Amino acid sequence: MGAPVPVFLRPLGVGEIIDRALTLYVRNFIVFTGTVLAVIFIPIGIGQYLLLGDQSSELQAILQTFQHPNTPPPTLFNANASLPQLFSGFALFFIALLLLPFAVNAVAINTAAIYREKRPSIMYALAATFRRTGPLVGLIALEVLIVIGAYLGIVLLVMAGTFGVLASVGGNAGNLGLPGVLLLILIGAVLLIALFVLLLLFVISLAFAGYAVVIEQMGAVEALGSGFRRIFNRKEWGKATLIGIVAMLLGIGVSGLSSFVGLMLAFVPGSHVLGAIWSTLISGISYAVQTVFYAVYYFDVRVRREGLDLEVALGRLAPSAS
Repeated sequence: MGAPVPVFLRPLGVGEIIDRALTLYVRNFIVFTGTVLAVIFIPIGIGQYLLLGDQSSELQAILQTFQHPNTPPPTLFNANASLPQLFSGFALFFIALLLLPFAVNAVAINTAAIYREKRPSIMYALAATFRRTGPLVGLIALEVLIVIGAYLGIVLLVMAGTFGVLASVGGNAGNLGLPGVLLLILIGAVLLIALFVLLLLFVISLAFAGYAVVIEQMGAVEALGSGFRRIFNRKEWGKATLIGIVAMLLGIGVSGLSSFVGLMLAFVPGSHVLGAIWSTLISGISYAVQTVFYAVYYFDVRVRREGLDLEVALGRLAPSAS
């Protein structure tokens, strides 16, 4: 258990948010990562074991494919697994996906405890989160509907744009000429960047909605609205984008480390169990550290806009953390 770090509820710059999030996570590495793993370790670990075959055998198959192009390509999943085994593996991953919101919101509660100079507690944070099961399940359902709607909207826009361009050039891109083609490429690049930024803001808004459920005791609809209001406004979207990029790059870095060590494990015969355990541990670290980033940013947003209200909310949440 890491000792509580004295922190103060005051507005922070982007650099200060990064520094505070990393400091809190490093000093409380075991409790933050343990909070996530306590929820998802069993389903993800067993799911990894069931779905992924022996890594050393897969590596040998890949090398054989490079050396002998006519060799059948290696399978992505465990080739020796039975249909019930594969079904069980995917079912466990689905269960882990359903439990993940409880894990990351418990990390946010532990972050709140530290802000109140209390010692974070895995059991306390999980208990506080699962007490909000009803609103969290409602929020998850709303988020799924929004994601499906957003996906369908993007698909329709892409199709409409494609058909519109084809109709305008009579089905022949050569009619545009080089300037027209370059203009289309530029517009496409701008749209991709805009979509990337919107995705980051969307993810942070959903994270904030979860924190509002467990920390502010809001209902699902109210929490979802508060998450979008706090992020999708002119004063916040730039800072939110930078925080989202940093958290994403951090996740990519953790995944890169996981891939490197996983490759080393692949040379160890019988490393199937070790590979599943390692991959699960890295998942816990990645989810925990990104949640701490978003949680610290959540507190920053609320301090700048609501100040004393956040002090009261944290005081109501954290007293029983020992």
